Parts: sequence; C-alpha cells; structure tokens
Amino acid sequence: MLKAIKRIDDALALFEKSVIVICFSLLVFFIVLNILSRNLFHLPSHHIFEAGPNLVLWLALLGASMALRRQRHIRIELVLRYCGSRIRWWASLAVNLFGTLVMGILLVTSFEFVNNEIAMFGDWGRLSMIFPFFFSVAAFRYLAALLYRFAPTLTPGTAPPAKPTP
Repeated sequence: MLKAIKRIDDALALFEKSVIVICFSLLVFFIVLNILSRNLFHLPSHHIFEAGPNLVLWLALLGASMALRRQRHIRIELVLRYCGSRIRWWASLAVNLFGTLVMGILLVTSFEFVNNEIAMFGDWGRLSMIFPFFFSVAAFRYLAALLYRFAPTLTPGTAPPAKPTP
C-alpha cells in the first residue's frame, strides 16, 4: 500500500512541476506581450492583465504543495526544538491529523467556492479550480505523512519516521 501511495505522490509531483513550468512560462509570455502591445501598439489587453494574478496564485499554491511534499512547509517549531523526541513525535502526529482534517474541510468548501466563482465570472471562474486541487493534494500529503510515520519499513526516498523514546 505504501508503494502505491509513493507512486501516486511521485505522479502528483511530476504533474505539479509540469504545471509550474507552464504557468511560469505563460506568466513571462503574458507580461512581455502586454508590455509590447501597450508600448508599441498602444493596445493594452485587460484579459492578459487579469490572467497575471491567477497565474501567480496557481504558482503559489502549487509551490506550497511541493513544499508540503518535502516537509519544508512553514512550521512554528521554536518550542519543539527544546522538547524531547517523544513530545516531538506526538506533536508531529497531531499536526498531520489536524492538517488532514483542515484540508479535508477546506476541500469540501472549495467546491462551493468554485461554483460561485463560475456563476459570477463565467469561464474565468474556472481558474479557481486550483483550490480543490490544492486542498485535495495537501490532505493526501498530510495523510501520507501519517501513514509513513507508522510504516514498519521505509519506501525509497522517504524520511525515516521519528520514533518516540521512552
């Protein structure tokens, strides 16, 4: 089961990296196109101007998902540095459980958000599909971190789980 989870996570990472490259390339292309059309032809494009913030949002959420995959997301660990490994293990367990729960709740509510965006903005509202994607991937990664923590053996490329000391 862990091998299947690892394969899914690797496939998601490859997909995310590809979308990040495409989004960044589009962002650079749109910026250059907008500058050229505005300065050379005096024809600013509002559609290109509106696409920029959406691309930045996609880049930010996909980057956050990649950071979560590597366990490099923002954590407040100042107090945990001075605690024993047993407390850190339980804190990590609580963080992964809480993260799974919160991302699951946000996933459910994000579908209603996307429906509202589509109703308000038409096809432009479909760009908000990044929210359900991000929340589902984040919930999956928190849940996978829980499963890796209790795994009897490690899968290649995963960090060893922190074992509590008595």
